[in-house]
Amino acid sequence: MKQDIFSRYESHSGKRLAIDVSVGRIGELFEDFDSAASYVKKDLDQDFVEYLIESVRELGSYDFVIRINLPVPVQERYRKRVRKSIKSYFRYTELLERRRLRMMLWKSFLLFCLGMSLLMISLTLKENIGHLSGVMQELMVEGLTVAAWVSLWSAFGGLIFELAGIIADIRVYRRIAGREVVFKTSSLARTLHTDDVKEKRLPDPGMIGKAA
Repeated sequence: MKQDIFSRYESHSGKRLAIDVSVGRIGELFEDFDSAASYVKKDLDQDFVEYLIESVRELGSYDFVIRINLPVPVQERYRKRVRKSIKSYFRYTELLERRRLRMMLWKSFLLFCLGMSLLMISLTLKENIGHLSGVMQELMVEGLTVAAWVSLWSAFGGLIFELAGIIADIRVYRRIAGREVVFKTSSLARTLHTDDVKEKRLPDPGMIGKAA
């Protein structure tokens, strides 16, 4: 597994691995549903978000950085805005998952209390409804007992099947929000960009002749 990780992710510095994201421009990291809004005010692109989440899950306990690969350099103010957007997005997502966790725990607690209450009621009725027919006694007691066990199972079922997943998601979101975001421009891309700019600035020989 370790060799597979190192074959898919490059080392950035020291023991940290790099989650590489290659885009043509910074705007591609954000949703484009509102073309009139500044990219700083938009949500992160969902493909980008899912890619980060799946990569972090795959990396497990390995430390990492998020490396944005661009064909041309970008100004520092845009880099800061991207860093802030990523951190804010995943901190907010972590907050939502924590809220979901609290609601699930509260719901499980209420269901547990309801189940125990129904069990107590069924036991009490079993001892105090001797005046009813055997069929009625059995229906009431068995009905309350079944309802009690359903409530108890619902209380523990959510914890068994969902608790671990929610806690794991919270850890992933926290790790992404707390990691460094770096930017990389390939030397080949810089050379091509420089040559392209120079080429655009060259005067047209035909225009020189006409000017003479």
